[in-house]
Amino acid sequence: MKLRKICALFLASSLLLSVAACAPNTTVESKDDGGDDASTNTEAKVFSIGHSNPADPDDQYHYFCEELNRNLQEICDGAIQFEIFSDSQYGTETEMFQAVSEGSLDAVCISNNIVSGSIPQLQVLDLPYFFDSEDEYQFLVDNEDFLKEITPIYEETWNMHQFAPVLDASWRTLFTKGKAVKSFEDMKDLKVRVTTNRVHEAAYKALGTIPSVIAWNECYTAFQQGVIDGLDVGVPIAATMGFYEVADYCTRVNPFPILCWPMINMDVWNSLTEEEQGWITQAGYDAAMAQRSHQREMEVEFTEMEEEAGIEFFEPDLTPFKEATAGVRDQFKPEIGEDFYDMCVELVEGYRAGN
Repeated sequence: MKLRKICALFLASSLLLSVAACAPNTTVESKDDGGDDASTNTEAKVFSIGHSNPADPDDQYHYFCEELNRNLQEICDGAIQFEIFSDSQYGTETEMFQAVSEGSLDAVCISNNIVSGSIPQLQVLDLPYFFDSEDEYQFLVDNEDFLKEITPIYEETWNMHQFAPVLDASWRTLFTKGKAVKSFEDMKDLKVRVTTNRVHEAAYKALGTIPSVIAWNECYTAFQQGVIDGLDVGVPIAATMGFYEVADYCTRVNPFPILCWPMINMDVWNSLTEEEQGWITQAGYDAAMAQRSHQREMEVEFTEMEEEAGIEFFEPDLTPFKEATAGVRDQFKPEIGEDFYDMCVELVEGYRAGN
């Protein structure tokens, strides 16, 4: 019942909030000179989609892209397909975000912690310990009132359309080398690699660490060589990127969820017929729901795999972590917007009370 309701809301919002401009049905030949392409229809319209993660079938972003193509194959016989460019082939996530906005890349799976640098309202999803469960953050990003605020910003300011529900890559945990973090006190003076995100950086400073921003493609070597003591990543991405190979411990500090927006260039979207938009919307919705389920399965499987490889996991009392980072909310509330922040708090607390 819950999934059917989310689907109905998402499909209705997509049709209501986008401009369905029909254009001539020109064809684009399938390409095989770059990313993965599952299309067997040589007359298909083929669009590029990029993401920063490896081309691993169990990677959260790549799984979605491949599932999207499989669904399109079933829905429209592959009349529309996406050529997948993994491993940051189109540049950093910030560069891919800009490329989709400008139209040099058709679509992207973009992390919220990157997008929020351009859309301050989305910093609400970056706030430490704003959510107590995966169900809470999935509820918020699917909520119609939440999307009514965010969708116009994407479309009118950044020339992008959200063609599928937000992807879920679980929680950010802390992988460490040499020193185990068993309690809040163990965080002091750890040099931790964090994302290029002001909220995350402020949160880790409040936790007593020394935040360090290192390029994504340099993290493995920096961790291996001891340039950093810890790495703020999820359990699944630590597996697909191999970070667990050079770590000793993993502490489930879980301050932020890892969320990803599937976006397509607005001009590309408007060039499609209403039927074609419907194909992509349905295929994207089904792929995102499958990705969320797959993600939870991989969280369990990758935890077991990493434990077998020698990683020791800890689940400390999070009360002092939450207390130490409480001020970060007040710090960023003005940028997020008081009214929008209050609406998000009310939605999450209402959901929490009902569940």
